[in-house]
Amino acid sequence: MLKKKTAVLFVEPDGTSTTRLQVPTMLLTHWKKLLISLLAVLAIGILSTIYIVRQRTSEQYIQVYDKKIDELKQQNRQLEQDEFNSQLTTEEMKKSFHSIDSTLERINQKMRKRGLKEIKMKNMGGPVEQGEDDLVELSNFYKKQLKHLEAKLDGMPLGVPHPGRITSPFGYRRNPFTNRGREMHSGVDLKGRIGDPVKATAKGKVTFAGYKGAYGYVVMVKHNNGYETRYAHLTRTRVKKGEAVEAGEIVGLLGNTGRSTGPHLHYEVVINNRKVNPVKYFYF
Repeated sequence: MLKKKTAVLFVEPDGTSTTRLQVPTMLLTHWKKLLISLLAVLAIGILSTIYIVRQRTSEQYIQVYDKKIDELKQQNRQLEQDEFNSQLTTEEMKKSFHSIDSTLERINQKMRKRGLKEIKMKNMGGPVEQGEDDLVELSNFYKKQLKHLEAKLDGMPLGVPHPGRITSPFGYRRNPFTNRGREMHSGVDLKGRIGDPVKATAKGKVTFAGYKGAYGYVVMVKHNNGYETRYAHLTRTRVKKGEAVEAGEIVGLLGNTGRSTGPHLHYEVVINNRKVNPVKYFYF
């Protein structure tokens, strides 16, 4: 179709011919369709270019937005983590203070067993100025101190082994059998009835339980911190050598055995092999 051509003559305004040009006949007969097609192609090209530009711009915006969203998500995760850590710290503080309260309650139970007053925290209160980290450290400090105090109280012979009144104190006294001369009384005598329970005044280990000369039936208990307690003139013992005992546990029954003038408990406190006045440990 392109081989068939038509001559086109370009004429000057004065009528003279200047240029003769041959063009395919199809262009002359279908020039409107070709022009429309060309305009359509141009329009498609322009629209495609606009779309591509917009698409790229949109992708850039999306990338920027995605980056911003990721940053916000990261910040949100950090805030959630900080809040979680804060909650953990608060829970740790609560557990620490609860542990302190529990330890103090155990100490007070042991004090009550000894017939002593409870330990109470006084003159406390006011706003808390420390940060959470400081409070945790403070809580740990008090927890260690209370455990140390509890261990000391466990091995310290506090309170009375029997509620009877003192009939013979610690120190020098007249000989109760001859009523003449003086002798050293190395403990205190507590009046009671035969069969009354006699309780250990501290946690420890039984080193002797049986009959021993002037003591009669006696129980000897070794405690921490160099302490030892002795419960003499018993009618019978309730523990055996090597047995572990707790404060307030019955170790024997009050009696009148050995060098005794009547039913009573002879009670001794020994520290580092030196006998001391038990009355000093009756009240805290």
